[in-house]
Amino acid sequence: MTYALIVALGLLVQTKPDPDQFPLALQKSMELDDLDREIQRVHDTAALNRAQLAASERLAKRGLVSKSDLERQAADLQYQEAREAELHASKAFKTYERDVKGRTTTPDERRAYTLLLDWVRKQVAIAQVDADYQAAQAKRTRALFSRTAVSRQELDDAELAANTAQATVDLGKSRESQIVMEIAARTGEKRSDPATAHRLKSDYLKARIRYFAITAEAARRRLDLGRERSRLGLVPSNDVAIFERASADAAAALAKERSVLERHEAERNAPPRKRSA
Repeated sequence: MTYALIVALGLLVQTKPDPDQFPLALQKSMELDDLDREIQRVHDTAALNRAQLAASERLAKRGLVSKSDLERQAADLQYQEAREAELHASKAFKTYERDVKGRTTTPDERRAYTLLLDWVRKQVAIAQVDADYQAAQAKRTRALFSRTAVSRQELDDAELAANTAQATVDLGKSRESQIVMEIAARTGEKRSDPATAHRLKSDYLKARIRYFAITAEAARRRLDLGRERSRLGLVPSNDVAIFERASADAAAALAKERSVLERHEAERNAPPRKRSA
C-alpha cells in the first residue's frame, strides 16, 4: 500500500472535531445536558397541567370549579408552555455557543444575534403571561376591596405584583429593541446610528430603574408592615432588622442603577475626544 493511499484513507475516516475536547465547550455541553432534563420536566408538567385544565373545564360547566381557579390553572399552563419554548430557544443559543468554543462552527455575529433575539422574545412571552395574570388578579382584588371583602394590604400586594410583572415585560422589550437594532445594522437594513443606539440603551437603563424602583418600594412596604407587626407584638423585634437590611439593599441597588443611567447620559453630552497626534 502506497503512502499516498494510506494518507487518503486516513482523511476518509477522519471525524469532525469533538467540541468536548475543549474545556469551555465541555462546560457548555454539561449545561446542555442539564437543560435537556429541565426541558423534559417542564414538558411533562405542561402535559399534566393541560389534562388538569381540561378536567376543570368540564367541572366548571357543572358549577364545581370557580372562575378564578379556572383562570389560575389556565395561566399556569400558559406559563409552562411559554417556559418550554424559552428553554428551547436557550438551548439553541447555548448549542451555538458550545460549537463556537469547541471550534466546530465558524463564529457568525448575525446568527448569534438572531438566536439571542429569539431567546429574549421567548423570555418576554413568559413575562407577559405573568403580567396578564397579575393584572387580572389586581383588577379582581380592587373589586373586592371596593366591597370591603379584602384588606388594604391585600390590595397593595396585588397592585405591587402587577406593577412588578409589567416592569419585567418592559425590561425585556427594551432589551429586545437593542438586539433588533444590532441585527439591522449588521444586515444592511439600517445604518448604525450612534444616537439611536444611545437612546435605546437609555430606554433599557430606564426600564431597569423602573423595575428596581418597584422592588425598592416593595421592600419598603414590607419594612413598614414588619414594624407595625412588631409594635403589635405579632413578630419579634429582632425580625425587623431583616426587613431593614432588605430595604437598605434594595435602595442601594436602585441608587446604583440611577448612577449608571447618569453616567450613560453624561457620555452623550460629553465633547468628542480629540485624537492624539
